[in-house]
Amino acid sequence: MRTLIRRIETRYVLRYNTVMGYPEYRPNHTWPTPWQPVTDEVINTFTTDLMLSGLNVWDRDVRRYVFSTRIRAYNPIEDYLWHCHGKWDGRDRIRALAATVPTDMPELWAEWFHTWFLAMVAQWQGRNRRYGNAIVPLLISGQGMRKSTFCRSLLPPELCAWGYTDNLSLEEERKVHLAMSQLLLINLDEFNRISPQKQAGLLKNLVQLPSVRILRPYARHAEYAPRMASFIATTNMSQALSDPTGSRRFIGVQLTGCIRLPRHINYEQLYAQAVDELERGTRYWFTEAETQRIMEHNRRYQLPTDAEAYFLEHFRVPADGQEGQWLSAAAIIEHLKACARAAFQPPTVARMGRILAHIPGLTHRHTHHGECYLVTTAPA
Repeated sequence: MRTLIRRIETRYVLRYNTVMGYPEYRPNHTWPTPWQPVTDEVINTFTTDLMLSGLNVWDRDVRRYVFSTRIRAYNPIEDYLWHCHGKWDGRDRIRALAATVPTDMPELWAEWFHTWFLAMVAQWQGRNRRYGNAIVPLLISGQGMRKSTFCRSLLPPELCAWGYTDNLSLEEERKVHLAMSQLLLINLDEFNRISPQKQAGLLKNLVQLPSVRILRPYARHAEYAPRMASFIATTNMSQALSDPTGSRRFIGVQLTGCIRLPRHINYEQLYAQAVDELERGTRYWFTEAETQRIMEHNRRYQLPTDAEAYFLEHFRVPADGQEGQWLSAAAIIEHLKACARAAFQPPTVARMGRILAHIPGLTHRHTHHGECYLVTTAPA
């Protein structure tokens, strides 16, 4: 076994990638050669090379060594951030990067982006094991505004090569969990294609997970792994949010022009700033007041549900001084059923209550009949 190890180390350099969950290799004395995962074909190549060199070995002997704790552990994100540590020159590059996105709310967007960016790096560092980075910036514009280019440019090339994707399907939850444990940034491109059911269910759950249950390649048993990836999204539709209760998870930003990225992004300084601010205790989560502001801001991007559309067609929020009547969610549903008849597919009372809670200006109070809402009927 000692001879086998010496021969392998003479020919190859090995390391165990703790993020990807598998060993990697490259030929010895070839620094420009990229690292490659050790697959069954690579094990067979190692074994064949050793046999041709005169060593009598089996592939199981090679595998026993390559897939052992004798291989040094390597975490690519820890290694990258460590090289950024202590190098920040004090210039605010995170908000400057946000400023390349033209919008009618530049100051607010810069602050929200700054907090989200810190949360993304904090996620990589594992600073919060109880909660994941549950906020998703949503870039909204027509085609050709360089939204996807901006998302891809958030990672330096050496991390983007393996840590970024804009082509992840939410159809198979197992693959999504694996991606969340291995990637750094997931772009939900063409967000409007995600169905309302998935927005309200699967996606809403995914973005707040601190860890995921995965089955790594070549592993026999599933395990829990810390989540690494944060989410960002792009869409060409101005109304893309279909779940009113889930709008707190998004930062909608409407572009007013094409994104103008600098020719060169100083990634070392960009991430040195994030590392420095996190070490100094800068907040990387949103306060309740900020969350409420985000939800109010996101109303303009909310896709009305059928029930909300019917409510707005048949009811009004009373104006100042105008009398109204207090109706429960159940009574409102019955009124809409009578007006719309077969065209209206009524939601549950609980669902209708959640919809009514997000109607701007609608007053509600608790009575012995339950929660009631002050409304007037729309003129015929």
